[in-house]
Amino acid sequence: MSYIDVLPSDEESCYYAEHLEFHRDPEDPNLAPAVSDDELAAVLPYCPNITSAHLSGVQDVSSRTLIILAESAPNLTHLDLSGCTNVTGLGLNAIAAHSTSLVSVAISRISGITDPALARLVRGLPLLKELEMDHLPLVTSVSVRDIWIFGRGLRKWTLSGCPQVTDSAFPWAPAREQLRKLETTSLEDEASEPAPSTRPTRLATARPKTWLESLPPLVLPATHRLNALRVLDLSHCVKLTDSAVLGLVAYAPRIQHLNLAGCLELTDRALHALCALGSHLAAVDIAGLERVTDGDAFALASACRRLQSVDISFIPNLSDLVLLELAALPHLRRLAAAGLPRLTDNAACFLAEHAFELEMLHLTYCIRLTLDGVRPLLRRLTKLEHLGLSGIPALRRRGVRRFSDAPPEGYEERKRGVYRVFRQGSIRALGEFLEKEEWRKREAERLNVLFEPRGDDSRALY
Repeated sequence: MSYIDVLPSDEESCYYAEHLEFHRDPEDPNLAPAVSDDELAAVLPYCPNITSAHLSGVQDVSSRTLIILAESAPNLTHLDLSGCTNVTGLGLNAIAAHSTSLVSVAISRISGITDPALARLVRGLPLLKELEMDHLPLVTSVSVRDIWIFGRGLRKWTLSGCPQVTDSAFPWAPAREQLRKLETTSLEDEASEPAPSTRPTRLATARPKTWLESLPPLVLPATHRLNALRVLDLSHCVKLTDSAVLGLVAYAPRIQHLNLAGCLELTDRALHALCALGSHLAAVDIAGLERVTDGDAFALASACRRLQSVDISFIPNLSDLVLLELAALPHLRRLAAAGLPRLTDNAACFLAEHAFELEMLHLTYCIRLTLDGVRPLLRRLTKLEHLGLSGIPALRRRGVRRFSDAPPEGYEERKRGVYRVFRQGSIRALGEFLEKEEWRKREAERLNVLFEPRGDDSRALY
């Protein structure tokens, strides 16, 4: 039996309870939960058959409650503790010792989790297939290395926003040595050039390495690979460089969904390394990688022909060339290309002529786009279900706003630009409106009269 946002009420229902799930109020996350930690702890000893516990809605869950759950429910397979900030290493140690059947664990946004607790958890769960550990500020490369060693069965692994994770958390690959030599040569060349006294070179100002930066390389046997790993999220791990990607590709060669958004230190070498994933890669997010250029993104799109979802947002060096290659991908369903100042109507028209499978398209803040580029998208992409065109000056045109979703509460159009998000039927209606206005413009030119835009659906010239 399943219980959502409520506890079993009697002994019989406790015995047959298999699924507990508690949610936070999405409108007011600070609202007190319907169930408290004490109430949950009082019921769990009578629930021996629980297999799934999603406790993220009980904000004050404590390690005491986790210990009771681990000792009372030996068949537990799914556990979600995301946002339960009172959980400590004691609770995770109990889970690792008693709940050895766990397949899925989510411990995101728990600021008190440290390396020893995470290492014991991973070592004690041999059947683990899904691990979510996003936004853990105290976790370092030390425990992440244990996951590479003991988590060979992982299929999904997310560690987004872990600021202390560095390259030493990832396996060493032979290509790393060559990359290190290139970086050393670059630093030496920089140091040999005459520099003003007010701008010392990086080599001259290098600080001593910390013990985390001095960890020995993680050398794994060639046969030790995470071949089951399909989903990996490394977004906003700001200390990662190209070396981490080289090790990742070498020891997890079958990744299908990869998120590297916000890893600002990654360069062209990282994207060229990703090309080795080839036909395995189905979704990639490289948003915000400012050092990436047209050639790098073009090479990735050329090598990974089965890509279905691509996010190249806010990479200022990209131009129309990248979208010309992405549009040729036969399975492309989702494309996010927001914040590309060099994108023009040529790229939009090419998408309209080739990317017929697109269902979701984001071109927000591509300020050079005009209605001449938007009209072909609306006309040709018949499967489009979501179209984001916010922040584009051309979409201020009279009559367009009525087809868009309402902006979220607190949205300031004066600061953030126009809000233009279109869905499903609104996309078709907008296309018909713009086609009508184009017909009116041509008729006005044919009759040699002044054209005046209209905001309604009338075809009258006046």
